[in-house]
Amino acid sequence: MKQSYTPLSLRTISVFLFGAAFGATIGLNAFSFSEIKSLAAVSEWNSKQDNTATTTLKILEVKDAIVPIAVYHSVRPHIEGESAEQEMFDVTPELLREHIKYLKQEGFTTISFETLGKYFDGETVLPPKPVILSFDDSWRNQYAYAFPLLKEYGVTGTFYVFTNSLDHGNHLSWNETREMQKAGMEIGSHTKFHPYLDDITDPMELKKEIADSKTILEESIGVPITSFAYPFGEHGTSSIEEVKRAGYKTARSLRKGTVQSKEDRYTLRAFIVTDHLEDFKRMLEKKEN
Repeated sequence: MKQSYTPLSLRTISVFLFGAAFGATIGLNAFSFSEIKSLAAVSEWNSKQDNTATTTLKILEVKDAIVPIAVYHSVRPHIEGESAEQEMFDVTPELLREHIKYLKQEGFTTISFETLGKYFDGETVLPPKPVILSFDDSWRNQYAYAFPLLKEYGVTGTFYVFTNSLDHGNHLSWNETREMQKAGMEIGSHTKFHPYLDDITDPMELKKEIADSKTILEESIGVPITSFAYPFGEHGTSSIEEVKRAGYKTARSLRKGTVQSKEDRYTLRAFIVTDHLEDFKRMLEKKEN
């Protein structure tokens, strides 16, 4: 008996192609044709309920992910005779180059905190070996030495700035910050004045440091600011709740470890980069917290 077929709408065809491509992309079995038609039917029904005809199919499963987060401070040549603190907080441009070359050699892919947040929301997948390079405290030497290296190797970084420092002393200028963002770097908030947040008892003062710094950056740079880093790694209950209220999608602490979870998206784990390449390699190899 001759079979008859119902013509497929453009939406149905689009959802079919999406399903097939998506399944192949993340290694899942491809949807069957009948399953795709079911998804398309739901999609078409939703569009009739919404005049904007915009439908998001959130079908990604969110699991804990191994994402090492490196924390850099100053990036500059060492000066002989300086204090031993440079070993903890300063990295030479030569060592940063070695870090990036090692990441490339071992198949790591740099991502942004924005991407990690979208993964937690089920909106994207992560590459096989994701890693985040973050730079704290708005130091101008990050622009002078780190930024050119990141561009040279085609990798990305996140620069956490505290707004009161910009255009002052040895810190970044607003123009340099905008330039880095336009070149593909992520800008995150590190408060206004870089205080110990746990010492702030006035809720309005806490809001100024966390929420107002976000607003200032967004108005000055012209893009959403979705990630926050706690000064000195301190994060009490009040500051975490204020970060959530302000609308950030992620926040980085200094808790040790490399396994990141959706439940801990506002206290992400990280490690401070030291002067030793072997320490860097060892942290990348950690598979548990």
